[in-house]
Amino acid sequence: MTACFDLHCHSLASDGTLSPTDLVARAADYGVTHLALTDHDTLRGLEEAHQAAQARGLTLINGIELSVRHDNREFHILGLWVDVASAALQARVSAQNEARINRAREIGRRLDKAAGLANSYERACELASSDAPGRPWFAKLLEQTGRVRNHRHAFNRFLKQGQSAFVATPWCTLEEGIDAIHAAGGTAVLAHPHAYNMTRKRLRHFLGQFKAGGGDGLEVAMPGLTPHQQALLDECWQHFDLKVSAGSDFHSPEQRWLALGRLPPVPAGATPVWEGRY
Repeated sequence: MTACFDLHCHSLASDGTLSPTDLVARAADYGVTHLALTDHDTLRGLEEAHQAAQARGLTLINGIELSVRHDNREFHILGLWVDVASAALQARVSAQNEARINRAREIGRRLDKAAGLANSYERACELASSDAPGRPWFAKLLEQTGRVRNHRHAFNRFLKQGQSAFVATPWCTLEEGIDAIHAAGGTAVLAHPHAYNMTRKRLRHFLGQFKAGGGDGLEVAMPGLTPHQQALLDECWQHFDLKVSAGSDFHSPEQRWLALGRLPPVPAGATPVWEGRY
């Protein structure tokens, strides 16, 4: 069987809609042989995912997607092949979770006022089965209460940057995030570099800092990239001598424009992050 890698996806442990078990089953059904579960700032889903992967004959890679703050912007760094027992990584996850809880409480407080709701935080926690619900769960609450038409409307009206219920989070620094991943024996990869809407100059400037901070790789094999975006990423991994990664960033079957494992090939001449590991 030809190996099929998907090194970026999410479960109910963060903001995905499938349980780790169902996510692994779906990945196996789509032909994925090596899957990294990379939930946002948590390792909670990995134990269940490993049990499901063993049952389906799929290689499950310990992963996480750490939120970091750099130059007053939020970036996401994937940690792949991390040791979940690492004290440094566990401490970082604990701190990130506390920041998420504080953010969620403040989002709830603002929605109570802006959307005329009551107990928004507690209700989002119930929906998410978590004390640190992310914005998608508040969007779902807004939909259920009839305050918005749909998920997109919830973000545009209340939850995205510049709106009444948007709350910036004091994440760790870029260097702290990379250091925690490395302390756990992992590989640090910049997730979805096209999603930050940076100019070529700004992206190259950031990647220079990412590389200087110990960054290892760049996610370049993703669904939906334009030829211009792909050309820019190819320029960047070569210029900064970064390894390359492939990931769908799958959250839900409702994302009909993407599927687990249905990714373009990594660029010719690039070194995949998994080279030498299997």
